[in-house]
Amino acid sequence: MDTGHERPTAEGMVSMAREESPAQTPWADVPAGLIGDADCGELLRRAVAHCAGLLGADAAVVLLADAYHRLQVIAEYGDAARLLGPDGAPDAWGPFADCYRSGTGETDIALSDPHTAARWPRFTGLAREQGHLAAHAVPMRLCSQVVGVLALFSGATAPRAERDGVFARSLADLLAVTAVQHRSLERSNIERRQLQRALDSRVVIEQAKGMLAERWGTTVDEAFTVVRAYARAHRRRLPDLARQVVDGTLDSGLVKEYFLNRR
Repeated sequence: MDTGHERPTAEGMVSMAREESPAQTPWADVPAGLIGDADCGELLRRAVAHCAGLLGADAAVVLLADAYHRLQVIAEYGDAARLLGPDGAPDAWGPFADCYRSGTGETDIALSDPHTAARWPRFTGLAREQGHLAAHAVPMRLCSQVVGVLALFSGATAPRAERDGVFARSLADLLAVTAVQHRSLERSNIERRQLQRALDSRVVIEQAKGMLAERWGTTVDEAFTVVRAYARAHRRRLPDLARQVVDGTLDSGLVKEYFLNRR
């Protein structure tokens, strides 16, 4: 795919969408909160489905690169994710890995062509098994940097017009914004949950220290030292042990005996 073509204006994209998109493309189905409070993951899945409809594809997958430049499936339409997902063979990524590395798209990949099979044997075989006759790899760019690939599959073998390629690149770049935002939100949610678990663990440990110190008539620091040593000796997680102390499901007498034997 020639990446040197000028990107269309917003008005041009609307015009091309009207001319080239299937009449049944359900634009009214797009979430009302497109830029507001819409769930980013759901928005991305809906956007992939709409892009597939606009481009006449039977299946589409958004592949986003991680920090180690490994492509990962984060959204799909149709059944192509089974070909490219975690259970897929490492060499099944074929043209999409090449597209990400080079930053150059490739359209009208004829899966029945012997040259294609020789170039990407595993990918071609798996794609044909799912009934796909053509594939398209479109780089997704954000601030001129390739961040992933839009993978398209079709049961038709008719070559695409050049304007379709321009339109596909524009759609891929729009998907890149949502995909990166989705990844960022996922990471933020993971970090927030990890922080919350750490805070919860800290609170319950402090509660257990105070309870045992009061029962044993010792300092909080000494109680903590004993509980920590007891957890290590019995290969228990300290937060889990502390939670059992607080809710009364652990016989603190066992810990006290351990404490007395250490004095």
